[in-house]
Amino acid sequence: MQGLLEFCAAMARRLRTRVWTTLVRGRFRAFGAGSIVEPVSALAHPNCVEVGARVHIREHAWLNCFPREDGKPTLVIKDGCYIGRFFHANAFSDIVIEEEVMIADRVYIADVDHKYKDPEKSILSQGLEVKGPVRLKRGCWIGTGAAIFPGVTVGRNAVVGANAVVHKDVPDYGMALGNPARIMTRQDAPPKE
Repeated sequence: MQGLLEFCAAMARRLRTRVWTTLVRGRFRAFGAGSIVEPVSALAHPNCVEVGARVHIREHAWLNCFPREDGKPTLVIKDGCYIGRFFHANAFSDIVIEEEVMIADRVYIADVDHKYKDPEKSILSQGLEVKGPVRLKRGCWIGTGAAIFPGVTVGRNAVVGANAVVHKDVPDYGMALGNPARIMTRQDAPPKE
């Protein structure tokens, strides 16, 4: 009996995801074949988001995007990516997630930050400022609870550890661990040519 209940619950989750994906896919700028978005995800201006093929966006993701004046997408998620639960992207200008990137749960990525130059005004009232593009290169892995800040590039097949706070570039095959993140070379990195 327990097996039957688990099977029914899994089928209900699949059906719910299929329905949700069907409802939201047309709102994106582009949405590739075989991609899914699990319910319920918050989508601010999904017309600014390009999703490649075979992308899996887990439940409760928040894609907080803002239209650019030149009409280009502010968030690009390329083929084969996995985006974990409670992912939060603030893409006001230029975030690109390349092919086969794996992002764990509760990851935060932003190309924008709050202004705080006037000490007499509240930070809330000073608005936002675009600080720099973010790139997650092909095959990298972003661990649970990590934060990637504006202007950062995470290199090909690099690893960002759980809860790392990344303010600097991570090289190809590198590792970023801690808060603030320390950048290291992976022991299994291929030799430089």
